[in-house]
Amino acid sequence: MKAIVALVFVVVGIQHVSYCYPDIEYLGNGTVLQRFLNFVPGTGETEHTIASLTGQLPPEWQNVTSKRSNLLEIAKKLNLTTLVEAVIKVGLGGLLNHEGPFTLFGPTNEAFEKAPDACKYVPLKSIVKYHIALGAHKKNELKNNLLLRSFLPGHTLRINIYPQTKSVTVSGKHITGTDNVASNGVVHVLSEVICSNFKGSTAYELSRCKAYSILNDLIKKAGLYSALDGDGPFTVFAPTDKAFAKLSPDVIDHLKNNVTALKEVLLYHVVPDVWYSAGLTNGQLKTLQGQNLSVSINEGGVHINDASVIFADAAVSNGVVHSIDTVLIPKLIRFNRVFRVTIVTTA
Repeated sequence: MKAIVALVFVVVGIQHVSYCYPDIEYLGNGTVLQRFLNFVPGTGETEHTIASLTGQLPPEWQNVTSKRSNLLEIAKKLNLTTLVEAVIKVGLGGLLNHEGPFTLFGPTNEAFEKAPDACKYVPLKSIVKYHIALGAHKKNELKNNLLLRSFLPGHTLRINIYPQTKSVTVSGKHITGTDNVASNGVVHVLSEVICSNFKGSTAYELSRCKAYSILNDLIKKAGLYSALDGDGPFTVFAPTDKAFAKLSPDVIDHLKNNVTALKEVLLYHVVPDVWYSAGLTNGQLKTLQGQNLSVSINEGGVHINDASVIFADAAVSNGVVHSIDTVLIPKLIRFNRVFRVTIVTTA
């Protein structure tokens, strides 16, 4: 306890430090290293402090830890047996036996059974690490857009609260059970597995995917890359190349030559805040372009105006991306017969 208190005192006591965040590494044998990177404004420098975590639970938990099971034991009691087997298989059993504290987001056995095909391409160890966050975060601490640092390097977990659907999610996955308190943290139960491969921003991750080559080209042409690379948070409805193929090549060419209209079209695909599928309802979302998108949900899936969402809930560092099969065109944009792009203004 003394070591970590001293570290926190030093970090708080340095007035020129604007913020710090931990880079976490599990070394095995119950040893967890936490590297604190302290950013010093105006100097372009960082200060590095390394400390071993030795079981620093919140004070209010200190008097009950001896009476409670650890995270791995709690997961067993909750019948999260597939998760427990995965933890042991990838060699992280020692981590969840460590004094922590940690938050474990535990998918049910059924969640693993129905995990999407995309999960097959993510290493099992990465999946397990993505479900473990530093610190014990009980339900009353989970706030909308709270970012938690996971044990998967470079990946954060985003909490979202959607009153309209009575849903609380972590990286878009439903939290169905909360506050299963362990001696070294807390377990929240999930109905789905988190297995995103993305850790960069919206702009960065779109630029890495060949399916969005036209969209990426237009984003750069419109000068919007830096905006979509920023903190956000955003929801982006991203048309694939096949979606753009539905438009005449002349339309795309003319958009490239009319940056004002191009920005209008692209910003019509971006909504402020983070809207995972769990939070969407029939209604409207206001875009950064200023107009509303119509959201309709039925047995055929989620529809945005005339477009269908064909791949949903790609978690990125500054929001979420949904792939759509049709380019969205704002009402004020018109294409005439010779494909000249005009913006219709209202009096």
